[in-house]
Amino acid sequence: MSKALRNPLFLIGLPMLVCGFAIAAPGLWIPGMALAVCGLSKK
Repeated sequence: MSKALRNPLFLIGLPMLVCGFAIAAPGLWIPGMALAVCGLSKK
């Protein structure tokens, strides 16, 4: 998990995911989820 916190894709995707869920905007949480998952899976 510490590597994910240094990955820019994860760091951009996580706030988008949280904000998208908070205001119920699929235009934010769907790309946010995609970026966060890409950031987690990237080695």
